[in-house]
Amino acid sequence: SRNNPDGTIIDFLTEVALVADADDLDDASGSVSLMTMHTAKGLEYDTVFITGVEEDLIPHRISAGEPGGPQEERRLFYVGVTRARARLYLTLAMTRAQFGEVSVAMPSRFLQEIPATLIDWRQSPGDVNSRGGSQSRALNARPGRGGSGGGGFGGSGRYGDALVPKSTSIDKFANRIPAKVRDNGDMELAPGDRIRHDDFGEGRVDAVTGEGAKRVAHVRFDSAGAKKLLIKIAPIEKL
Repeated sequence: SRNNPDGTIIDFLTEVALVADADDLDDASGSVSLMTMHTAKGLEYDTVFITGVEEDLIPHRISAGEPGGPQEERRLFYVGVTRARARLYLTLAMTRAQFGEVSVAMPSRFLQEIPATLIDWRQSPGDVNSRGGSQSRALNARPGRGGSGGGGFGGSGRYGDALVPKSTSIDKFANRIPAKVRDNGDMELAPGDRIRHDDFGEGRVDAVTGEGAKRVAHVRFDSAGAKKLLIKIAPIEKL
């Protein structure tokens, strides 16, 4: 290389193996650093967010079925957790859309291994999102899988209290789990149709874009204004 013109191929491979872009990140810059848990090895931050702490993601569906896979995934999760100096947030979804299909997101088995005394459970506010809306998101746990929960939890009892209400008990979320995932895949909507949304109330469909599971309704609600809803999972009914 230009920095070491007399270096050998061994020198080059050693440099490549030991140096990563993450090594040059400035933790004092105030910006968010996005990286994989593999990349995070050896680094530490005051605050760490790990997203998608769900079965099929952590542990990954492929690794979970391989000999020694779950153990390796557990070690990787440990790496991610221990990157946090002061505050750790683990988040998961109630439902997840992958490859055009929406399914219930199950909490990662690794969550049950964290002592309950170290967890402050939080549930997302009941605000709906622009992709399709949902009721208050809950951590879904089936009988026998070990517990129930909320939208996520953090290792700080103070940080973020004003933004996300704290749950007094994770057991309160058990009865909020829907019996099945909402599926409006067969709902026919056209411009001019009237619909009712669980949170936004009544509105008029201005347009429908996309195809199949990715159809989006552009709706102007009487009181909530214009919204875009993913028809397949939106909590709506046609009037």
